[in-house]
Amino acid sequence: MKLKFLFISLAAAACLSAFPRLTSGGVDDESAENAALFDGAAKYAVNAGAPAPAPEDKAQLTAELKKHITLNDHGDPAQKRALDAMISRMMDSPAAREMAVKFIKADAKAEVSFETIPGSTVVTVEGRKTIWGTRGVTNINEDPPRVSINSLLMDTDKDMGAATLAHEMLGHAFERQQVDGAMADFYQYNTDEEENARLIGWQVGVELNVKPDDETWAYMQNPDANREALKMMCPYYSLTLTSEEMKDPVPVYKERLAEADKAQVRLIANEKKYGVWVRIVAHFTGPHKKEPATFQSISDDLKSGLDYIPVGRKNLKGIKEALGERITYFSSREGKAFLEKLAAGADSDYFKQKDAGILARRARLEGLLLGKSPESFRTPPSVAQVTWDQLVKLWSGDAKPCPLGAI
Repeated sequence: MKLKFLFISLAAAACLSAFPRLTSGGVDDESAENAALFDGAAKYAVNAGAPAPAPEDKAQLTAELKKHITLNDHGDPAQKRALDAMISRMMDSPAAREMAVKFIKADAKAEVSFETIPGSTVVTVEGRKTIWGTRGVTNINEDPPRVSINSLLMDTDKDMGAATLAHEMLGHAFERQQVDGAMADFYQYNTDEEENARLIGWQVGVELNVKPDDETWAYMQNPDANREALKMMCPYYSLTLTSEEMKDPVPVYKERLAEADKAQVRLIANEKKYGVWVRIVAHFTGPHKKEPATFQSISDDLKSGLDYIPVGRKNLKGIKEALGERITYFSSREGKAFLEKLAAGADSDYFKQKDAGILARRARLEGLLLGKSPESFRTPPSVAQVTWDQLVKLWSGDAKPCPLGAI
């Protein structure tokens, strides 16, 4: 996703949980042509259900791709090993291999490194550590685009790191090198740019057996509603526009400012709710002398929620600042001229082609998730763990008559 625009540094990033022409199945003409880059290119299966390549084939394609990547390991051998491993792991995905061939053929470039990224935190969900917040950022105004992968992924989820790398490098960084002229000045405002990168990252993740996150399922259930909900996740998303919204974005941004105020109220309410449930758990493990270990899963959920509160508060502050800045800019002479450019480009063939590509990529992801649901990937609760439903029943039966005091 891109965090800032125009006179602000341009960047693209994957928040918590942007495109070439594809078909929903098999290899299209462009893919076949791209595959011809390599001797024996038929070995490279690029359709969604293809088996992994033979080790020597994967090694050849990985080596060729790495010629287009500058690794910045900050002089740390451990980072270099992790980056090498992440690139190699990414190439186990048929979708990543397909995009890599296109990346190479276009002579695209990228610089990749692990970086500390504000607005993110490690949480524990169903007993497994994961990241909430920004997983990666691509600075698209640099030549070559600079991809920063959240350094927290080195130790928490390397496969998610590979999917994030696909999102950033094969999505954002590659797309930036496919546009030029007037389109390069504003293509990143359109929701297509981010949606494409998200779909690339999700498809690669599913092919690498990464558990789809809640964002993936929400998107697949209702893409339009998910795009709207996304606007309150981070500053970049808050600035993205549909082609229709590009024709008159100022009223849209004003509505989002009001929504950011409402989101702040909800955040405060959630913080209070988390605090209440923390005290309820303490009530049962204290006065009622229940075993604390049986509440570990719930305690992890509550800690994760509380840990994210300051991150969410910072994101909302950034969202309001970004929206306010754009509204102010669009009232200036320069900004009004840019608004005309946005409106003129809204109905361009470029975005129509992107829309078609997104529908095709979405269909491929639907095929990968066919017959699956969030429950298919959910870790079954331990028989020794109190569930949320059980805790609610415990509390509803205990709250009024309990002789051990209120929380």
